[in-house]
Amino acid sequence: MQLTEQFHIPREYHNACDRLTTFVERHTQRFLREKYWTDCHIKAVDNHVGQSYTYIRDGDTDPFEGVDEYLYSRFKRCVYHRVTSTLEAHADELRAFEFVVETVTERKIKQIGWRRLRDRLFSDDSPYIQWAVLESVVEQLNNYYDRHGRFPDDYTDMVGCPEPNGTLPYAPDTGDYHIHEVTVRDGRLSITLNAPDSLSPESYHDWTDHEINFPVHTQFQQMISAGEVGAPTLHESDHGYTLDLPVSVPEQDTNTVSDRVLSVDLGVKKQATAVVIEDGEGQISPPEIVDHSAKDKLFRLNTEAESINDRLAELRRQGKAHTDRFAHLQSEYEQVRRKECRLREQIQHDVANQLVWTALQYQCETIVFESLGQMESPDVTGSLARSISTWARGNLLDRADYKAELVGIETATVNPWMTSRYCPRCGERGETVTAPDDHTECRHGGHFHCPHCGYECDRDVVGAINVGRKYLSDSRMEAVKPVAYMETGNAVHASFPSPADNGETGARSTGVQSTATQEQDTASGCQPRLTQYCPTVRSGESDMGGLHQNHGSNTGRQLPSGSVTTHVLASAIESD
Repeated sequence: MQLTEQFHIPREYHNACDRLTTFVERHTQRFLREKYWTDCHIKAVDNHVGQSYTYIRDGDTDPFEGVDEYLYSRFKRCVYHRVTSTLEAHADELRAFEFVVETVTERKIKQIGWRRLRDRLFSDDSPYIQWAVLESVVEQLNNYYDRHGRFPDDYTDMVGCPEPNGTLPYAPDTGDYHIHEVTVRDGRLSITLNAPDSLSPESYHDWTDHEINFPVHTQFQQMISAGEVGAPTLHESDHGYTLDLPVSVPEQDTNTVSDRVLSVDLGVKKQATAVVIEDGEGQISPPEIVDHSAKDKLFRLNTEAESINDRLAELRRQGKAHTDRFAHLQSEYEQVRRKECRLREQIQHDVANQLVWTALQYQCETIVFESLGQMESPDVTGSLARSISTWARGNLLDRADYKAELVGIETATVNPWMTSRYCPRCGERGETVTAPDDHTECRHGGHFHCPHCGYECDRDVVGAINVGRKYLSDSRMEAVKPVAYMETGNAVHASFPSPADNGETGARSTGVQSTATQEQDTASGCQPRLTQYCPTVRSGESDMGGLHQNHGSNTGRQLPSGSVTTHVLASAIESD
């Protein structure tokens, strides 16, 4: 597996980095615009065997022919790699585009069109297409149809030619002479970057080596002693320029139970509700409610930023955008937004860590999410709308996917259509109602009631159970078989470290945390023997999906709340 450490380039080297990234951006955009932004090139790169940059390097023409400035051949390879990486990023959408235009009639895709897409997607001969990608393509097709009254002939007609930034991947820089070099000695990391002295170098004499030294902590030295350092990537960041340095460490052995999944419903008012489901056994854990305590602070920061923005808008209307007052408010606005962004990332990392820890403790094979593109949300504004915006944009899924991959757990998504509408016990369609004691049907009510069998539960818990049922059955919601559900046990409220604790604040690891190895019985249709990290289940006769007796966050247990990344690093070092 691969871990990444970030190193921020000192300011005195920023001009050299500017020239490097300018060349990458200039030529990458030119290649795409003049030749490679076509459907056939996207398909060809996706099917290419070998390193992707060789698709351009070994082509019939030299893309750099006629370029005046002197560029090393290895630097050209890096540019080729940037182009092919951009093309590869669109391969899934291209497949989804072809799937859609072959399936529906040429008109705006609404209810009938979606039904045809679902029918074909569940057929035996359907290609594999992620639901979120399909939703994105349908939205783009509908927008194109609104503007032109027809579907585009090609995917690249619908999606404008991308304009990649100057991110410089050094992965293709191989051979006897490198335009970069990475060494670690005497507790310091030394990175040598070969950069042009100007934007019009005439020969290799106009390129200069810049040796940049960084102090490294003990953990990073242990990481590279247990793994292998890869080629860095140079990119712009909030710090000016940053080098991402990958280190490949040994894979982790994770014991999982076949067809056991952690089923996750990403909520609107709370971040996530998770339940462990096993094929043939049903629900084998109480639901876990993941609701970060810093969410309210995030909303307050958002409100504060919006208030400052309103004052800025008023000053603009008054023609006072040139005043010191405006400059002061603009600086304050940017500062609050940065705080909001950092806190949002912290919360998302904490929630992703918590979900992965839960999957590890229950030996889940897969973490299953609902595809967020069709996440239903009530017609609300204010903090609730910001909650939707915060959690329903994919960053949480990306972070969970990254962390799960580190510990050998897969992630998957399913179409959330009707997952909160069907009863997990009898399989019949139920109702979303206002409250447990008020069965007035309400489309966006927070409680579920089944008039057929009498089952009642929190709507998010029903959604979580049904996401797992749908994934394991690989069929539509109405065709999914019921599960054996848990009638006893309290919901578990996950707790998180305070900002002063060793939480994870970014992709880089910040410390090593030891974690004891746990063992857990394979489920046999009843509550399994639990590890020290699993909840204590109280007996009772409640038919409320495990939520009836819960009176607060103190009724649960605390899972490990540190960084999954640091745990993996510690394990890799110990096994070396």
